[in-house]
Amino acid sequence: MPWTRADDTSFYADAERLQHHLGADWVVLWGPGSRRFWAFARGGCDPLILSDPTLEGLRRQVRNVGHRQTRPTCAATHTLQTAQVTQ
Repeated sequence: MPWTRADDTSFYADAERLQHHLGADWVVLWGPGSRRFWAFARGGCDPLILSDPTLEGLRRQVRNVGHRQTRPTCAATHTLQTAQVTQ
């Protein structure tokens, strides 16, 4: 079955609204090939990628992860490890 971007307009709009709600800590996308919503966490040392076929499911996953900024950044972790080694 042929697909065009217009077929998924509401999904793209939903992803954009969630992105706006979550702010700069997350990047939210609609994946037309996977038919899933995706959220990529910004910051932190370990990549965090979430996905769900429903917007509410993705929102629930993001909420369960908690506030991302409480995790140390890679630079902070590296600095702490270096300080411990040199002491």
